[in-house]
Amino acid sequence: MNLLRTTRTPGIPVLLLLLGGCGSLVESGAPAVSAVDAPAEQSDQAVAEPPPATLRAPLEAEDNPPEAAAGRPLPGAAGAPAPEVIEAADLWQRLRSHFRLSDRQLDMRRLRRFEAWYSAHPKYFERLTERARWFLPYVLDEVEKRGMPGEIALLPAIESAFRPDAVSRSHAVGMWQFIASTGRRFGLRQDWWMDGRRDLIQSTRAALDYLDFLQQEFNGDWELALAAYNAGEGAVRRQMRRNLKSGRPAHYTALKLRRETADYVPKLLAVRNIIAQPHQFGITLDPLPNRPALAVVDAKSQTDLSVAAETAGAPAERLHYLNQGYRRGTTPPNGPHTLVVPVQYAAALSAGLSRLGAEQRLRWARHRVREGENLSVIAHKYGVPVKALFDANGLTSSLIHPKRALRIPLSGRYQFAGAPPAGNDGAGAKTHTVQRGDSLWRIAQRYRVSVADLTRWNRIARDALLHPGQRLVVGR
Repeated sequence: MNLLRTTRTPGIPVLLLLLGGCGSLVESGAPAVSAVDAPAEQSDQAVAEPPPATLRAPLEAEDNPPEAAAGRPLPGAAGAPAPEVIEAADLWQRLRSHFRLSDRQLDMRRLRRFEAWYSAHPKYFERLTERARWFLPYVLDEVEKRGMPGEIALLPAIESAFRPDAVSRSHAVGMWQFIASTGRRFGLRQDWWMDGRRDLIQSTRAALDYLDFLQQEFNGDWELALAAYNAGEGAVRRQMRRNLKSGRPAHYTALKLRRETADYVPKLLAVRNIIAQPHQFGITLDPLPNRPALAVVDAKSQTDLSVAAETAGAPAERLHYLNQGYRRGTTPPNGPHTLVVPVQYAAALSAGLSRLGAEQRLRWARHRVREGENLSVIAHKYGVPVKALFDANGLTSSLIHPKRALRIPLSGRYQFAGAPPAGNDGAGAKTHTVQRGDSLWRIAQRYRVSVADLTRWNRIARDALLHPGQRLVVGR
């Protein structure tokens, strides 16, 4: 393939904002992620909770390529000598400069089918471009640091359609689609406070660690490494041993793999080939700016995402979406306290948080203990862990007396769930006050709407905790 060689534009680090007294900006060598209102839809392998409306692009069946009819051949051949290096004008050009995987040993009929399918669905690339503005610059920067093929930066496109909230049928989660055990194996925190599989920074680090391990495990064979990323290294090793035992070759195309895994590399390289030479496939790629778009802010202590949004003057739903790893809408008490924000809000957030004390960074409720209540009952009512009640009230014993007032830390996700979204006064909108025993499913049934609509209208997750007295918007 005759791929244009480029170099990455220097001086494009993401900002790490340390909230000291001066609120100064300190460069970290961390990369940038871009800022538009558009990460969006489910991939062929994963489904996701709908993101807030301002971040959502439409879900389309055409994100799911079938086993399509034979397609046009790709001009040129992968691995062809590259022309002289020139400076990257945009992100796509920078990405192309790092393409280096060969497709010569693939099942070419399978590859051409995917090329044909993708080239017949230009809207796929329109939506991919909108999501790539958010996340591709960061991922590509990390891939470049490790000297990996540029194609690796496109893996989230086929894994999750670049959605940090994607969930597959097999319970793989996040942009890189980690199952729980593999996530733990590569250091991704998964507890009440946090799911690192949804965190852009942590999941990208873990995915590239895993891929680096796999390519070493398979002696630098990236096709086998990618197959193992999809199916597990044990499954690939078993098929290799079976082939070698019977005297057959043990490269990727020769292995008897399940269809999803056999399609995995051809699908990735089909997208790669079209991005490499879009006009040869009748595709137009809108330029992507090759500059920082997201910054990482170190908030220093536990901080509610909604408070952070108010402090920065940023849309709360955007910060919640970009920080999916924080399951309760707040950074954990013991950290990490890093917040991913659009770069235009970073300075205001840094300066604003430096003026807030610990009490002002969280939202609180006041609860007077009733007869028969204990800490477990109260914690369940407000959707917080018992330990949070101990910490917030300086308790040394679980013994509490009636009429005692307790401070309840309300997580950003909890608080955000109860607040009606802006613009909900349009025709057809109703308000439901949550009663004891209500669930999203029960409310949806009562009003003859879907749970997906309820979560979208109220900007809450499917597993959001409801509490009596909470108001939910029903209809638009």
